[in-house]
Amino acid sequence: MKKFKTVLTAIAMLLSVSLFASEPVKVAPVVKAAFQNDFSKASQVKWEKSDDFYFATFKLNDVKVDAAYTLAGELIGTSRRITSEQMPLPVSIAVAERYAGYQIGKSVVELSFEGVTRYYVMVSNADQEFQLKCFSNGDIEVEKRS
Repeated sequence: MKKFKTVLTAIAMLLSVSLFASEPVKVAPVVKAAFQNDFSKASQVKWEKSDDFYFATFKLNDVKVDAAYTLAGELIGTSRRITSEQMPLPVSIAVAERYAGYQIGKSVVELSFEGVTRYYVMVSNADQEFQLKCFSNGDIEVEKRS
């Protein structure tokens, strides 16, 4: 769980913070090779490194994607922003049914980690706002209320 929270926090930071000009990160050859194998058509690749992970931010088919790798070159998670219209049908139906009368945010974060894809979406009405964590099968958890 600690690993998941670290990766989720780091990916969220990469999504919300623009990268400032700095010295290029020296990426281990095993990580570079794994990245090239996983994302051979990636462009505009930028790397960040924490103590335990490498994070790549890049464009793939004109979409910004973030990927997290272990120091040994294992891909552990990816994230990208999609529109609410791009969510899988079971997720769209579940959110529309459970939050009828709520405005669904236009931007959704799709996060894949340990073989499970989650969709983070905001819904709101005049009184409440919820950040939801939705699973591909339509299950929904409330992450945050305001």
